[in-house]
Amino acid sequence: MNTHAQVELDLPPHAGGVHPAVAPPDIAQSDAAPSANVARPALELWLAVHADESVMVDPARRAALLQRAGGFTPRVVSEPPDALLLELSGSQRLFGGLRPLLTALRAAFAAPLHLAMAPTPLAALALARSGYNGCITHPARLRSRLAPLPLSVLRWPEDVLIRLHDMGVTCVGDLLRLPRAGLARRIGPEHLRQLDRLVGVSADPRASVTPAERFFERIDPDEETFDRDRLLAVLAPSFERLEHFLRSRQRGITALRVTLVHRAGPPTQCVLRCVVAEYRAARFTALLAARLESLLLAQPVRRLELKAGCLRRFTAASGGLWQPGEQGGTPQTQLPEFLQILLARLGDRAVYGLAPVAEHRPERQWREVEPWLPQRGQNMSAEDLPQRPLGLLPQPLPLVVDQDEAGSVRGLWHGADALQLVSGPERIESGWWDGAGITRDYYIARAQRGSLLWIFRERGEPHRWFLHGCFA
Repeated sequence: MNTHAQVELDLPPHAGGVHPAVAPPDIAQSDAAPSANVARPALELWLAVHADESVMVDPARRAALLQRAGGFTPRVVSEPPDALLLELSGSQRLFGGLRPLLTALRAAFAAPLHLAMAPTPLAALALARSGYNGCITHPARLRSRLAPLPLSVLRWPEDVLIRLHDMGVTCVGDLLRLPRAGLARRIGPEHLRQLDRLVGVSADPRASVTPAERFFERIDPDEETFDRDRLLAVLAPSFERLEHFLRSRQRGITALRVTLVHRAGPPTQCVLRCVVAEYRAARFTALLAARLESLLLAQPVRRLELKAGCLRRFTAASGGLWQPGEQGGTPQTQLPEFLQILLARLGDRAVYGLAPVAEHRPERQWREVEPWLPQRGQNMSAEDLPQRPLGLLPQPLPLVVDQDEAGSVRGLWHGADALQLVSGPERIESGWWDGAGITRDYYIARAQRGSLLWIFRERGEPHRWFLHGCFA
C-alpha cells in the first residue's frame, strides 16, 4: 500500500466564471541589464498588481487573484484597497529567466489591470497605480522612472499633498530633489522614511499572506476491494495522522471528504460533517463506517483520497468524572456525536436545525439551518419561545364543526376525537404586503386522548376551523 501525504496550503479557489483582468508587464518596456560597472541587479524584484477597488472587495475575484499569485511565489502581500505585491526574484530561475517569467505572467493575467515590476515594493505600487506597465530590474534606473509620476501615487494625506503643491512640488522627481532637512520639517520624518523605502535606500520588510493549511493524503491499497471493513482498515493510519496534525495545531475540522476512486467511472464522494469541531481519529472512523453502511459501490475501490476541511479554532475540554446516567453525569458529549452519526447515515438534507425568523405568520416563523449546536450563552430559554408547536402540518386540515341553528359552534372534532378549547384566542393578522396575508384566531385545544392541538378559526367568511399543529 502506497500513501502519499501532504499538507496543502489552501489558497482560495478560483470562482467559476470570474476572470480578473490584469495587464502583464510589457517586455518592450523592460529595462535591459546594464553593464557591471553601471549598476548591480536588485536583490529583490517586486511585482505590483493594481486592480480596481471593486475587484479587491469582491471575495471571489480577490480569491482568484490570490490563487494566481500563489502560482508564482509564496511571498504574496495584500495592499488594501486596490493592489497585491509579489516578490519574484526567486521565481526567475524557476521560469528560466526574466523573459519567460514575463510571458507566464502575461498568460496568467489579462488586461486592463496594471502590473509593474521594480526593485522595491513601494516603487512597484507607485508605478502600477500610475498606469505604467513595465519592468525595472536595476536600482540605478529607478529614480528616473519614478521622477515624472504625480504625487498622488504615493497615497499621502490630502493636507500634505496640498502643502507640497503650494511649494511648487508636483511630481516625485521634484520631491526627491528637495533638501532632506527642510523636507522633514515640512512633511514629517515618517514621509521622509517612506521616500527612502521608495528608492531603496532603506529596507521595506513586508508580511506575506499566509494561506491556510489543510491535511491531504492519497492512499493506494494493495488490491482493489468492495469490502467496507478493508477500506476502514486502510484509512485507519491516515486518520491517526490527521488526529496528530490537528492536535499539534490545537485545531479541529467540521468537514472531511473521503474520495473513493474506481478504475472506470466517476469517483464516489463521501463528505463527513461534524456539528462541532472534531479532531479524534476514532470519531472519523465511526462517521465513515456509518456513511459506508448506506453507500452502494458500483465498482471496487482502487484509490482513496482524504482531504480535511478548513481548520477551526478548538478548545479541548476535560471529560466528566461521572458517566452519563450516573449521579452528577451529564450527556454533554452524546448530543454532538448522535447528530454526527445521523448526518453520516441519513445525509445532509435529512438532518437540519430550526432557527426563529422575525415573522408573525406561523408557516414562516422558522427556517431550516445547519444542525450545528448553539454556542455557550446562546441557548434559548422557554420564555424566549412562543407558545406554539414546532410540529406544524404542511397544510392546515379542516375540522368538523357542529353548529346550532343560530350558527354558534357547539363542538369541534378531529376525526373521532372531540376537541375542548383550553386557551385562546391569539389573533394573528399579517402578510398583507406580499399577497399572502392571513387573519386568524388561534386556540389551544385538548383532544379526548390527551394530546394538545393548535387550531384556528378564519376571521373572514365562511369562518372555517382548521388544525395547524400538535404540541404532544
